[in-house]
Amino acid sequence: MNFNGKSLIIIGLILFIFQLGNFFSIDSISPALERAQVLSAISSVIIVLIGFLFKQFNSNLGEKVELKGENKFIFDSDIPSEILEELAWGSEAILTSTAAASILIHNDGKNILRRGITSNGSFKPGETCLRSLRDMKLVSLANTKFYPGRDEFFSFCPNVPSILIIPINIKSFILVGGWSNRCFTKSDEKWINNWAKKLNNIFLKNSF
Repeated sequence: MNFNGKSLIIIGLILFIFQLGNFFSIDSISPALERAQVLSAISSVIIVLIGFLFKQFNSNLGEKVELKGENKFIFDSDIPSEILEELAWGSEAILTSTAAASILIHNDGKNILRRGITSNGSFKPGETCLRSLRDMKLVSLANTKFYPGRDEFFSFCPNVPSILIIPINIKSFILVGGWSNRCFTKSDEKWINNWAKKLNNIFLKNSF
């Protein structure tokens, strides 16, 4: 059973009804029983309140979007074998272990890898990606619907709801699109950022 806010509210209400039923079914009330009834009622109310809070928290998570594009795995044939193996492993790990739907790796003016749901257009970095490279900082767009520069990513995936831009070095970055808005966790960001650092070391080693 998947517990969510609604489930907790129902459980809390059932427990509250049970304790009311128990209270009205007894013949005599002792101080110990009164204390037990009060504690039971308080516990039921707390469970209901937690359910409402949990439900409100979950409502902030976006629903999975039907993305426009095709499932592809495209890579530059000039990539050295050692780098290609690492890119293939890492991109697969991101797509299977996070909420990522699409990934693109850009290096020195070229899109060297595209994997997952992606459009047929040729992606060209715009202001947001260039800012990430310039500042060497991860950029998280939790909801592209309200981002004024979202046109930059139409050739990546037209209706992608969330995006991560992770710089590898001053000329390379990883672009990750998610299935829904606010779908990437801090743990996801940290994991991909650490992988980007590993890629930078591999790129330097292979003069790529």
